[in-house]
Amino acid sequence: MRHFFSSTYTSSLLNEQEPLRRDVRTIRFMIWMGLVTMVLFLYWFLDESHIGYEPLYWLLTTALVFKLLRTLHEWYHYYAVSIPERPELRTRFTVDILTTYCPGEPHSMVINTLEAIQNIRYPHTAYLCDEGDDPVLKAVCERLGVVHVTRTEKINAKAGNINNALKQATGDICLILDPDHVPVPEFLDEVLPYFEDPEVGFVQVVQGYYNQKESLIAYGAAEQTYSFYGPMMMGMNSYGTVQAIGANCTFRRKALDSIGGHAPGLAEDMHTAMQLHAKGWTSKYVPKMLSRGLVPGTLSAYYKQQIKWARGTFELLFMVYPKLFRHFTMRQKIHYFTLPLYYLFGVFNLVDFLIPVLALVLVEFPWYVSLGEFVVMFAPFFCISICIRQFAQRWYHEKNEKGFHLFGGILRTGTWWIFLLGLVYSILRIKVPYIPTPKDDKPKNNLLLSLPNIMVILLSFGAIAYSQLEYGHLYDNPYVQMMALFTLTNVVILGSIVVIGQERFMEWVRRYLLHASLLQPLIMPLRYAVWRTRHGFYDGIRHVAVAMVLLATVISASYIFGKDELLHFWQQQPAEAVTTSQPSAQAYQLPDAKPRKPVK
Repeated sequence: MRHFFSSTYTSSLLNEQEPLRRDVRTIRFMIWMGLVTMVLFLYWFLDESHIGYEPLYWLLTTALVFKLLRTLHEWYHYYAVSIPERPELRTRFTVDILTTYCPGEPHSMVINTLEAIQNIRYPHTAYLCDEGDDPVLKAVCERLGVVHVTRTEKINAKAGNINNALKQATGDICLILDPDHVPVPEFLDEVLPYFEDPEVGFVQVVQGYYNQKESLIAYGAAEQTYSFYGPMMMGMNSYGTVQAIGANCTFRRKALDSIGGHAPGLAEDMHTAMQLHAKGWTSKYVPKMLSRGLVPGTLSAYYKQQIKWARGTFELLFMVYPKLFRHFTMRQKIHYFTLPLYYLFGVFNLVDFLIPVLALVLVEFPWYVSLGEFVVMFAPFFCISICIRQFAQRWYHEKNEKGFHLFGGILRTGTWWIFLLGLVYSILRIKVPYIPTPKDDKPKNNLLLSLPNIMVILLSFGAIAYSQLEYGHLYDNPYVQMMALFTLTNVVILGSIVVIGQERFMEWVRRYLLHASLLQPLIMPLRYAVWRTRHGFYDGIRHVAVAMVLLATVISASYIFGKDELLHFWQQQPAEAVTTSQPSAQAYQLPDAKPRKPVK
């Protein structure tokens, strides 16, 4: 394992150099073109002649605006990627390294981390903050020369555990590692130089994983972090908003003391960063893979992690953010307001599920546009979004991180009810216990955890069946077909999560089908060919990204500004030509007692 991390560390140095100016200029140009097509799309989308059934239309509009704001949040960080200039280390800092242990976590995992900590080259004192006063770990600490610390008054969960150890630790610098994160020997050598600036309160590095291939859950959970720990955190470098993460964060002890120690809460790392920034301390992000840990490998572990984060970040937004608001810089005000809003995906994913269901049941449609017109207006913006995201992947840390991250997106969509629960708990002030993300969860068939998604699937099928029985003669209507298609798409996405959540079944498939010795000679070359083709495709997008962005912008602008001429052209055509090329509005009129907008 040490050899593995050493080679990984060496490869991570390839991304250490400052981003090339031409690459930064290029992505900024693409973002501006993306903004142009976004504005043109909204101008077209909000045309009152497109409005259908208003309650559904405004639900659709609200969900769309939320997604566009999340896109802007992403572009906002891509716009200013940077790496801080590394000064020369002149000060001989004294350093404490703290890691924690909670009863139930695997001894082998903690011992592995303690051994790696003691292999860090820079002189330091290591502490194990042991919540269980475990005799086995006590003996290990004595053997390795690690200070074993426990406590009797167990308050404030992880933050309280760390603060208890800080009563004994006296170093200038404090590195906090999760018990599953294994650091490389060069860790401190890479982060300490930045503390030569006396205003730097903490330095954050990449959070990498060594088990992302353990399961599809782990794979998807890891995919969700690649952009954040790549270009987004590099953008935070420029804005003074680098986020402290629970693992791999190195603090100046004076900074921690200025806020009374590690801040408590379910999102204690974000809370600590907020308090430090409010006190005027600055932060740096070093985009290097200096340790690797565990990403949740089961649906249960992933959901426990997400409910804790959703509840914790909403609590910070509602309770802490207003109190610290006036102490933040403008960039920090934006940052700490927008970061927790990620978990509103729970609300808006539910809206996405309900719109087509309600449309089919009520035979009311939120929007009246032709499919062709929708494609012409949405495709350019979508294309530019893909190009920007793929171009930004040049600042990812490893080649296997690049891609479309479909599993990450599907997993997030299937977690809608957890995010929603976190919001409801925050509004009602329902407490969620601080439970460390399980490190050795065993695979199980998660039918109970899949129940909300199963219910949405059944509701979707019910809506399709009801509309077919009641209004089957309308299924030649393009709007009915479109809503049925959206409903089935949601079924496929949620169905994928339900299937993936049946982990024992998936383990059986992987073990006895995919890994069967008879199939290996066929599967391995195929997997390699797919991998090579896939990454060649990603690289190809980056090479033609600028040309695709220009073409997409021209198409979008040409349609908006040339629409009147196009309409005039159609009006000049013979009646027969118009009739044969475009279906009449009346052909798709839906029978109903009340007046309705004409279907275009």
